[in-house]
Amino acid sequence: MRITHDITDIHELRVARDELRRACERRSLPADVTYDLLTCVQEACKNALRFAGGPRGVHATVAIGSTEIVATVRDWGAGLEPGKWRATPPDPYSESGRGLFLMVELMDRVEVRVDHGTHVRLHKLLPPAHAQPERAA
Repeated sequence: MRITHDITDIHELRVARDELRRACERRSLPADVTYDLLTCVQEACKNALRFAGGPRGVHATVAIGSTEIVATVRDWGAGLEPGKWRATPPDPYSESGRGLFLMVELMDRVEVRVDHGTHVRLHKLLPPAHAQPERAA
């Protein structure tokens, strides 16, 4: 199952998030997996919209496979500073700055590549009890 959205405005995130939540429910994914996925995809999209500064917005794709979920968020902005994406614990008193930290903590693997913008790829393994064969869309 694949879900794709082009998002140009922060207000469009709600529609994309709701569609992703419904897809997780259709697959009967565990609540903690769904929460982690929704939180991290939203954070990646918000960061890209906030910091990339590109008029093209963000392209987000989530592929729910039989054993793993892979979400990709891509922007066409200036790109994240190399090495800066390594998440360090945020200042507990800061009102922002938790996005990358959350992604690293909640996902099984986070990849960041800078190439004509920033590509963030989030990997979440499905628990063996919930891994299932691919269903036709």
